[in-house]
Amino acid sequence: MTNHFPRISFFLRFAAASLVAIAASSSPAVGQSLANRIASAADRSVQFSYPASPGVCGDGRTYISTGSGNFFGSFSSNSADQCQAGPVRVVIDLADRNVIALRTYVGAVSLAVDAGVTNLGTVTSADAAAYLLGVASRADGRVGRDAIFAALLGDNVDATSQLLEIGRDVNRPLETRRAALSGLGRSDAPQLDRIGSALVQIATNENDVQGVRTQALSVLARLDHGAGIQPLVQLASGNMNSWIGRESMRVLSSSGDPRARQFLRATAQRTDLPDDLQAVAIRGLGRNYVTGQDAVLLRSLYPRLTGERSRDAVLASLSELGGTDNVQWLSGVVRDEKLTPEARRRALDYLARSGATTPSLLALYDPTPDPQLRGALINVYSRLSDKGATDKLVWIARNEQNPQLKRRAISALSRNSDPTIRQALADIVER
Repeated sequence: MTNHFPRISFFLRFAAASLVAIAASSSPAVGQSLANRIASAADRSVQFSYPASPGVCGDGRTYISTGSGNFFGSFSSNSADQCQAGPVRVVIDLADRNVIALRTYVGAVSLAVDAGVTNLGTVTSADAAAYLLGVASRADGRVGRDAIFAALLGDNVDATSQLLEIGRDVNRPLETRRAALSGLGRSDAPQLDRIGSALVQIATNENDVQGVRTQALSVLARLDHGAGIQPLVQLASGNMNSWIGRESMRVLSSSGDPRARQFLRATAQRTDLPDDLQAVAIRGLGRNYVTGQDAVLLRSLYPRLTGERSRDAVLASLSELGGTDNVQWLSGVVRDEKLTPEARRRALDYLARSGATTPSLLALYDPTPDPQLRGALINVYSRLSDKGATDKLVWIARNEQNPQLKRRAISALSRNSDPTIRQALADIVER
């Protein structure tokens, strides 16, 4: 009896292979890159979709959210419940096979495709990112930036190498390079050391444009797990008198990392720094993540400071922080006759912005003999525009012995259309 099983097995394998070949030949994606499919499209616009990264959502039309309150496009609070988790849809406009515009949407995709748009269907996030980053590496202007944004919306995309290549390429447009560096801030933990080193190299390259160097420093401050904070502290502390040191300190002021805060506290208390550099440290300490203890430190620093900029930085920081203790302290500076009139006037300017009450501001006028400070108070009262301040201006216009101050109060009142005030002015002028 003849055994035919080997021949049957051969034909089964041949048939299976043929079916695979037929299936492959019927799929336009096999053996043909996304770039080739787009280039061979008959229409002038092409669209494709791919899975979105977790946390990325949109309404499919007007806005995209990348999480943590980051919205791009036209968004209103009423539409937050319509944010759908993908897919990402990219529409590309072509001219002579060149990408001239790129639009990105996230959310439900309409089944209908606009006339003149070739729909390539769903592709993998990796294929989409490879194509889009390729566009970014060649395109000029806004297209490159938009391509990078779209690429990073895809699920499980590691674009570190491509982004670094674009970010380092001095022949790329500034906007594209900055977008590439910004995208590095969303990289995974295993890449952070590599990214941090690359960003430091870019930031310290004095032959590169400052816009790119500044962006590199900003991204360092935003790296996950505070991976970029220590390099920034080293750059700031080791280059105090250069652009890179000052800019690193400015970037550190936007970080709440304890190491950044401690560096700013120590720098603000140094006595060997130029006035403008110490002012940078003080303003950094007094913004964003300032605490009550920081306010106490700043108030204690003020009498020891001799530079105008650093003193002004303390006043500005405390006025922005506000609160009873800081308002009372600013009032004390205004009253301090041991200080120069200019220092007291500067303190008054910040006191008026700090949330000080009208009665507390009005109480400063009578005990103040300095005419320049009194003039500054009249300006403050004219901006308050409440009854207490207006009544004080009327009192000054009637009783002030200094003719210049008297005229200033009358001038401030002349802009008031209240009939009672107009009559009071008429009586004052007639006297």
